[in-house]
Amino acid sequence: MSYSQVQVDPNQTDFPSNLPDALLITILSFLPTPTAARTSVLCRRFRHLWEASPSVQISTYNSHKFIAMADRVLLRRNPSHPLLTLHLDLYKFTPSLPDSYVPSLLAKARSLGLRHLNIKGRFDFVHLLPTIFSIHSLESLSLPAIGPDNSHIFPSTLTSTCIRLKSLSLGFSGVDPAELGRILPQLRSLEDLQLEVHNRDMLCLSSQTIRKIKLIIGLGDRKIDTLQLFLPSLESLHFENWELFPNQFHIHVEVPLLKKADIIFDEACALNAITRLLNAISHVEELSLHVKDETQLIPNSILWEPGVRMPNYPYLKSLNVSLCFHELNFQGVLIMLHKCPALESLKLIHEIPMFTGWAEGRKKEDWGSKLPSNGDGNNNYAYFTNLHLGKNRKEIMRLLNKVYL
Repeated sequence: MSYSQVQVDPNQTDFPSNLPDALLITILSFLPTPTAARTSVLCRRFRHLWEASPSVQISTYNSHKFIAMADRVLLRRNPSHPLLTLHLDLYKFTPSLPDSYVPSLLAKARSLGLRHLNIKGRFDFVHLLPTIFSIHSLESLSLPAIGPDNSHIFPSTLTSTCIRLKSLSLGFSGVDPAELGRILPQLRSLEDLQLEVHNRDMLCLSSQTIRKIKLIIGLGDRKIDTLQLFLPSLESLHFENWELFPNQFHIHVEVPLLKKADIIFDEACALNAITRLLNAISHVEELSLHVKDETQLIPNSILWEPGVRMPNYPYLKSLNVSLCFHELNFQGVLIMLHKCPALESLKLIHEIPMFTGWAEGRKKEDWGSKLPSNGDGNNNYAYFTNLHLGKNRKEIMRLLNKVYL
């Protein structure tokens, strides 16, 4: 039957019209606010439904439309319609946007019981922090990077305000991390922290409540030489390093409950930093390690330091390693497997090395993969499961040792 032949009952009511307002508002909350606003032209019933959405997402790309939209969904909002999520894209300010306008939006959001606040953009928003941290109902907060011209950026005390804050995401570029170290103990409900740091030589984080952390060390003129983590409740660690650590790198980590760790190094230059971090988290159950090696001319061992005893991994069940499996790294994996009595699954991915640019002087025969041949007829990856079964483990160890020999 063609489209023109479909019989339409003129008395049939469309499906959305049968839904209650509360459900329609929930559906609209999944749309960006400008998109949800377009539903106001559908019929009279939809004219103001979008204004009651518990989720508001607006941008300053067009300041006039931003003010008109924010006035309707925030400043003139019916107090009976709570605001759960507010997403502000503040990338472009214009003279037509008063300095007091955004603080007024945040103050209104505070009165509506805001729970989740996400601010993006490149602007000096430090003057907004007192208002932001006065929102008692806030459960999650995401802020853009804080620039180097700000020293004391957080309110002196947060104990009585951010009592519900569970998730915090922010970045520092040249700002003294001691500012963050000062407020973390005050955030007594904080469980999830995402932090990006640039241009600092020391980072010390301490919290009794954080259970999950994503820590990114970004590029900068100053290199971090000291990393200290005192997180007794931490269960999941995601660590990314895009900086070249100095040779004298100091690390002290106390994370007794850590179960899962994802470690990413963009460069393998700071070999002692990688091995020391692995030594500090050797009690994990799941470990994922990804290391690129694009500048070293001579292969080096990443998983262990020759002459230094590799730690035991007594509880490790899942190991995922992605790096250049030249002879030294392949040998490191073999040694590591003997240290993992509880291992159940193993995934090895050969990071194909570069031979141009910084690595132009490499000899290809030194950087070839030593992994065994797989079902695809290459040695770029190797997956093994059920290693906890004694027979399987012996066969896999025999295969790997055979390739190595």
